Parts: sequence; C-alpha cells; structure tokens
Amino acid sequence: MTGTPIPGVPVSGAGLVVVLLLALIGVASYLIGSISSGFLVGKIYRNVDLRRVGSGSTGATNTFRTLGPGAGALVAVFDITKGALAVWLARAVVPVGGELLVVAQAIAAMGAVAGHCWPALLEGRGGRGVATAFGAFVFIATGAWIGAVLAFVLALAVTRIVSVGSLASVAGGVLAYVLLSAFGIIGFHPATLAFTLVAGAIIVWRHRPNIERLMRGAEPRVFT
Repeated sequence: MTGTPIPGVPVSGAGLVVVLLLALIGVASYLIGSISSGFLVGKIYRNVDLRRVGSGSTGATNTFRTLGPGAGALVAVFDITKGALAVWLARAVVPVGGELLVVAQAIAAMGAVAGHCWPALLEGRGGRGVATAFGAFVFIATGAWIGAVLAFVLALAVTRIVSVGSLASVAGGVLAYVLLSAFGIIGFHPATLAFTLVAGAIIVWRHRPNIERLMRGAEPRVFT
C-alpha cells in the first residue's frame, strides 16, 4: 500500500499520506461512534443516565428495558446509523478505490465500534457494539449480514435472551462472510475479515457480564 498512487501526490510521499489518511479516518470514526445515542435519548426522554441503571450499558437493549420499546428502537436505529456513517465517511474521504478503500472502510468500522463501546466523553462506558458493528457490516460485507440477522433471530426465538442472540449474531456474521467468500458469492479481503474478527471479539468481551449471568441462569428474558 506504500506505493499506492494518489492523484496529485508524488509516489515517494504517497505512503505517508496514506498512513495519515487512514489515521484520520480512524479517529473521525471513533468520534462518530462516541456519540452515545443511548445516553442522549435517556437524558432527553426521562433525564435518566443509562450508565447508572439496569446493566449500565448505553446500548439499545438497556434502553429498551429501562425506557421502553420506542426508545430502544430509536437508539438501535441511531447506533446502526453510526456504523454506516463511518463507512460512508471512508468512502467519501479516500480519493481512490480498490484495496485502499477496503482497508479504509475496515478501519472506519472498527473505529466506530470502539467509539461506541468506549466513548470519549462518557468515562469509556458505552454499549456492547452489536448495532454499530452491524451498521458497518451491512456495507463492507454486503450479503454476509444476512447470516448475522438469521443467527440473532433464531437464537432469540429459542432462548428469548437478547445477549444470546447478540453473541450468536457474531458467529453467524463471521461464518457467513467466510462461507460466501469461499464460494465466490462476495469478495474476500483480509481487512474485512479482520474487522469481523476484531469487532466480534470486542462484542464478546463487552458481553462478559451477560455471559456471567447466563452461567448463573440470571440473564433476563424478553417476551415473557
């Protein structure tokens, strides 16, 4: 990628420009992800700080349980939009397509997920990253997101536990991307695979309290 030609930039200086560009995209995407829709909706809706109630997460699930389905759905839409917006930013900023664009999109997606989970202005206390990762995944691995959705719906239908559905969606998304790539249905790129694996690891890590409650049989169910 060092020799990637960029219009108007000498080849000798292209490497540094690319590094700076990718860093800028990563930082900007992190800031996008740091916009906590759950915190804002909680404050505006009922003057509630979601970090202090329920699971302490500012994501859609805790919003749903604390403020109701309408607020939860609104936060979910906003969080998905953050992931999509980060990928759009990468597409708007990168002056050339090809490999550089794929890498930029993966960095943007990871930045948005990191920002959502560890927001800059909320003491690093954010959400679990599922919705934001999904918003990015839809655009950088188009087609494979269906695997994540199917896994989530199936696991939720069987267990009625959102965290189980979220964890299942990680496995479903990664598996769908690998299989669809292997059969040539969608394109494969190591940077995209890296995003699916890193984002998946972050999501699992952020679900540690849920996993502990699942092991104790204390994780709350929905639709009961």
